[in-house]
Amino acid sequence: MSKEHDNNFELKMVGLSNFKFTVGNTKNTDYSITDGQPWGGVSTTSNNDNATITVKAGRKKSTDVAIWFKDTIENGSAIGCQTIDKLPTKLNFACKGTMSFSHGGSSYIGENIIIAQGSTAGSRNNWWIGGPNMTTINDFPAGILSIIGQNFSQGKLLKAKITFTVFVGNVSSMSMNIISI
Repeated sequence: MSKEHDNNFELKMVGLSNFKFTVGNTKNTDYSITDGQPWGGVSTTSNNDNATITVKAGRKKSTDVAIWFKDTIENGSAIGCQTIDKLPTKLNFACKGTMSFSHGGSSYIGENIIIAQGSTAGSRNNWWIGGPNMTTINDFPAGILSIIGQNFSQGKLLKAKITFTVFVGNVSSMSMNIISI
């Protein structure tokens, strides 16, 4: 029997507030989950140091969900926790939404961000983030597996590039940073 779990993905950034990740709709066009698995939606919480995205869903990986993820990020980029793979081959679930938050008195909005959960070779549930507007950032220091970034805006004004960083050992969390542009 399929079981719905609270699957928590943490994004870390000091000074973060009013964080939201909103999935576009609930008619199965802005998320993908393995057939027969429960989907209970997405909620968020945040404090001054981090945000948690909770996806209420089953955990049965499939190639169909990974294909949806790859198709949805189009020609953009993605990164996963505790993996050197550029893209996942199997995922439990994936969803596309809009990420918004406040930091330092400014508000930021990023659209078409896809988050997903898969599992590592050691059978730990790991997280992925990507999107059609994400780009890979190279030349990073030791201890960092990978970094991607996307421009965020406020209304129609371009505000900053937000980066997502995976450190060695991270399975269910990433760090966020703001680069002024």
